[in-house]
Amino acid sequence: MKWYLDFGHGGKDPGAIGKNNTKENEVVLKIGLLIKEILEKSNEKVITTRQNNTYYSLSQRCDKANKENCNYFISIHMNSSSNISAKGSETWIYDTNSKIYNLGKKLTSNLSKNLNTPNRGVKESKKFSVLKNTKMPAIIIEIDFISNPEIENLCLKENYLQKVAQTIASTLLNFIDKEIVSNPSLYKVTIGAFKDKNNAIKLKNEAISKGFKDTYISY
Repeated sequence: MKWYLDFGHGGKDPGAIGKNNTKENEVVLKIGLLIKEILEKSNEKVITTRQNNTYYSLSQRCDKANKENCNYFISIHMNSSSNISAKGSETWIYDTNSKIYNLGKKLTSNLSKNLNTPNRGVKESKKFSVLKNTKMPAIIIEIDFISNPEIENLCLKENYLQKVAQTIASTLLNFIDKEIVSNPSLYKVTIGAFKDKNNAIKLKNEAISKGFKDTYISY
């Protein structure tokens, strides 16, 4: 499976900004990179819009995902409101009749439960560029309201970011019938034993030339 993780905003576009100047683009980048790490440990392929605080247009995000032929497009955001008491998780999709609707329901349910915040449900929109211009099923996750001082404060805590990332990653994996791999097993492959060291070196170099970069000689 190939996931496209889109971390909202970036660079000249900070996204929503909390009362204490906490920026959405920085928060979702931290969460998104944690999600990426978890998915990759579970042997999933992950493509991201950005891995630092760089600006990319909406069309660039869609074009990259389409070019990479990703299976799912996951856009991660923090919400905002003029009502500073507003809070809760919600997701947006292009069509509630699509198969990704069930993923949206699971994400809002799990985020609501694990973060102890209201479940604002799955919403449909034909306007969002990343929903209508991607070839693969796409979803926008609004984790919670950074405009709420309580939530903004949580966004500065590592355990909160970890909890958000774990919740989203586990929900994505569960959607494709997989689970988080906490400590993936590593298996070694031995392909030869030689009395002449030169033969061992020759085989090692041949393996490296074919892409096995971790090849080494043991005694």
